Amino acid sequence: MDYLAFGPYFLALVAYAASPGPLMAVLVARSLGDDWKGATAFAAGLCLGEVIAVIGVVLGIGIWAQAQPELLALVKYLGVAYLLWLALKMWRSSAEGRAPQVQVTGWVAAVGAGVALCLGNPATLLMQMLLLPIVAPTGVVSSWHLGLVVLVTFAAFGLIFFGTIPLARQLNRVVASPRSSSLLGRATAVVIAATSLWILAT
Repeated sequence: MDYLAFGPYFLALVAYAASPGPLMAVLVARSLGDDWKGATAFAAGLCLGEVIAVIGVVLGIGIWAQAQPELLALVKYLGVAYLLWLALKMWRSSAEGRAPQVQVTGWVAAVGAGVALCLGNPATLLMQMLLLPIVAPTGVVSSWHLGLVVLVTFAAFGLIFFGTIPLARQLNRVVASPRSSSLLGRATAVVIAATSLWILAT
């Protein structure tokens, strides 16, 4: 096992996590408003989804899931349903002149939504399949090796996802006027709705 390979693996995961995409768009939208606990739980769900994906690839579940597309389709539809609900909630909140807020009852629901959205994203398994050979070119050789892969994966996505929350909340404070806040909420709702359609189409 080449420990030095974990450096490039970590950086590749950070770059992937920080790149614009459906997960980042929804996380930013979820972070707007005052529900920072729900946003943190949602980010934890996204990280957990990535960890589940990398473990699935290690165990060969990724190949099995591709051979059983109905399973991935179910997760995708759950994620799309959540996105549409989120967009509608934000649009209504903005139309009523309130700051965009989306609250999910309980942290378990928020974590579950994050996991479903992450695993429903078509790029999740694909990226893990592409990047895992950096640290496991011949496969994961031990439980210690798997533990390091999981730890580095969680750290890379956690750095970006948890770091996004305070940045988004700061943006929400900058856009302080009711009109600006309403426009931001509606624009975010449109982006989320478009994201759900993109995921559905892929």
